[in-house]
Amino acid sequence: MRPIKILPYLLLVILLTLLAPEETPAQHTDSDQIWKTMLSDVRVRYTWSVKHGAYITRARFGEQVQQLDGQEVTLKGFFLAADLTGNLFVLSNNPMATCFFCGVAGIESVIEIEPHPDDLRIFKRLRTDNYIEVKGKLQLNPDDFERLIYILKDTRIIKF
Repeated sequence: MRPIKILPYLLLVILLTLLAPEETPAQHTDSDQIWKTMLSDVRVRYTWSVKHGAYITRARFGEQVQQLDGQEVTLKGFFLAADLTGNLFVLSNNPMATCFFCGVAGIESVIEIEPHPDDLRIFKRLRTDNYIEVKGKLQLNPDDFERLIYILKDTRIIKF
């Protein structure tokens, strides 16, 4: 039997490892992992507001999701137009039939979209449940109950 010469293969593996592109911490692109973090690392409480005569949301974000605050993220999900004027847009982890508004999912499963001005026209042309991929800066919203707990600012459409 001939001895296997491992050294060239070992050097090749080390070289490829060193040359492999690294994802920068400022950009998170694994959509499934980001959704998983956003869905599981938040506690949402509904408290009665005497002033407003309704239940309001209060979110408490965990450490993992707090690390995403202010970071550029890429997400895939289902598009929802959230008002009749066509100016409020939402990205949902679930289709309309099972989303937060119409189904059994929680408020942590939807993200308010603030479109980049160059993409506003595209957002207005999308239809409910179009599966899209977007990129924007994630903002956590623990206090303003008139908005969703996740907001994606300056959102650009990647695929639709």
